[in-house]
Amino acid sequence: MKRYWYFASTLPSFPFGAPPPMSVQEFDILCERLVEAEDLSLLKAVELVREGDRVPGMEKSPFLAAYFDWERGIRNALVQIRARELKWPADSFMRQGIAPQLAVQAAQAVYSAPDPLQAELTFERERWNAIESLSALSAFDLDYLIAYKLKLLIAARCASFDNDKGMQGFQNYYQDILQTAPEAAGSVNDSGVAS
Repeated sequence: MKRYWYFASTLPSFPFGAPPPMSVQEFDILCERLVEAEDLSLLKAVELVREGDRVPGMEKSPFLAAYFDWERGIRNALVQIRARELKWPADSFMRQGIAPQLAVQAAQAVYSAPDPLQAELTFERERWNAIESLSALSAFDLDYLIAYKLKLLIAARCASFDNDKGMQGFQNYYQDILQTAPEAAGSVNDSGVAS
């Protein structure tokens, strides 16, 4: 695996919860200048992996392959937890793969959060912890750059959370439900079946 000694050493470190030291777009521009084309395509695909999608060439990065398994694993574990809670079958919502134990534990932490904002923050912290753990032996290589981009995505997402906007969105949804409820109730016949 190619080493990016100079580039990796110039990237500022930052802890979870801190604002990102640069935007993802700025990082991508640096990568276009300093990373070889064959590695650049994988760096550009990181966001797809974060959404749980497999990308071509992923096996080139042991870290990215392990992170993909973790990301898909936490999503599947959340599906199982929610399905069990709602007494629904989970099979139609599951994606192929086995959830690593760390992903199952992370899903339980996310699900037990007291409110939606805390659940999102917990999810992002668990992602961060997985990245730290899975990339611990990566230094100055493509895996290091991929882990860095994933951390930038997390930091940018956390920085975008706004309690007031979230509350306003909740109020809008809640008002929609209240307005729709009488209409829905009116369409239910005496037997309790919607018409």
